[in-house]
Amino acid sequence: MNPSDLAEATRRAEYLVEHGPTVVVMSQQAGFAGLSILWAFISVPSVLRTDSVIWFLFALAGAVVNVTAWVRARRHRRLLPYLVETPQQPLGALTPADRKSVTRQVSGRAPVAPDAVPLVRAMLAWQRRSTRTSAPTLIGTGLSLLGLGGASATTFGRGWAFLVFIAVVVVFVTVATVIGVRRSRRVLAEIDRAGAPVS
Repeated sequence: MNPSDLAEATRRAEYLVEHGPTVVVMSQQAGFAGLSILWAFISVPSVLRTDSVIWFLFALAGAVVNVTAWVRARRHRRLLPYLVETPQQPLGALTPADRKSVTRQVSGRAPVAPDAVPLVRAMLAWQRRSTRTSAPTLIGTGLSLLGLGGASATTFGRGWAFLVFIAVVVVFVTVATVIGVRRSRRVLAEIDRAGAPVS
């Protein structure tokens, strides 16, 4: 790999870890907060029935969690964009072949090359930061969708399939997140065992 390309990619990744990406137009947190508020309003009719008010409370709780997550992310400069701008993408500094190689190393499908250690460490740190930052929004959105699905099922007589779908999505996202975290830890442990230099 070209050393100057690697250095630039590492600099970009370390910048993302320290400062986060630039948000253009709207952040993920703001978008999901807005949707959660809308879903809470749609769930309001379920309040009229005592046996279904719980679904509105789920939707309302989801909206509160998402709005709180958005406000906190703004305050601490941890807003997540829908897409990282091209000049900030770490792998954008590499050739397509090097990009593929680094992606395999970050995902644990290939051993980490000694010259790529600082970049791989920074990429894994950015992934951890993104996962931690997005967790409250995922929880809030799950609660909102649960409330919306339950309210639709009890108010309009349909929507139970939607609730099952939400449950499947929640399980899938949870499992994928756990697998990603374990993979990151495994890659870092392999780097440490190999005695590779720390960036």
